[in-house]
Amino acid sequence: MTEHVLVVDDDSQLTAFLERFFKKHGYRATIANTAKRVYGQMQKYDFDLIILDLNLPDDDGLEVARQIRKTSTVPIIMLTARNEVFDKIIGLEIGADDYMTKPYEPRELLARVRSVLRRRCDQITDTTKSTTAARWLRFEDIELDVVKSKSKRLSDGVDLCLTSTEFALAKALAESAGEVLTRDRIMDLLYGNSVTVTDRAIDAHIARLRRKLMSKADTSSVILTVHGSGYKLAAATTKIA
Repeated sequence: MTEHVLVVDDDSQLTAFLERFFKKHGYRATIANTAKRVYGQMQKYDFDLIILDLNLPDDDGLEVARQIRKTSTVPIIMLTARNEVFDKIIGLEIGADDYMTKPYEPRELLARVRSVLRRRCDQITDTTKSTTAARWLRFEDIELDVVKSKSKRLSDGVDLCLTSTEFALAKALAESAGEVLTRDRIMDLLYGNSVTVTDRAIDAHIARLRRKLMSKADTSSVILTVHGSGYKLAAATTKIA
């Protein structure tokens, strides 16, 4: 099935170009130039990925991302002409999977899209892996369903609503429980070596994942920072086939 990308930008020339560009490279592309159109298109279609510009005429792109994340874990790549680290980090903390600063090279954007979709596809196709691999990963009050890419709190059954990036990060930490994952290793696991991501982006993903994994009864984090090295899961993981 052709993967469906929603391209959101108020620049009609740019969206027309990107629509043609993505179709040329084998994707189905739909465009939207306002926040209102975004919500309308999302009611009509199940998108595989959203490319979201932060500067829209009727709302701020960060607020649009917040609204999307209330009901959907669809991957989001943010585009911004604001060359400020703050906006990028806020975007990632809201739940974006990646970001790019304008102006950008279309082929680099394509590489980012492929990287995010490949990660999502890898999660979906975990059913094809060896039957000796774990189906569920459990640590503390958390359960990760590797096959369905679902996560929940065991005590109340609440879905944690992890994005594809957050799920991949939680899975990597759980599989390496007790071991330190360096930022470079996390970058490689999440993005591969086709794109460049800053340490701050990894830190933002970790911060958001921490909040989602934290229980209401215990405000301590199950993810520990190992200064100068990276991160590790401070809990034993049970692997269930």
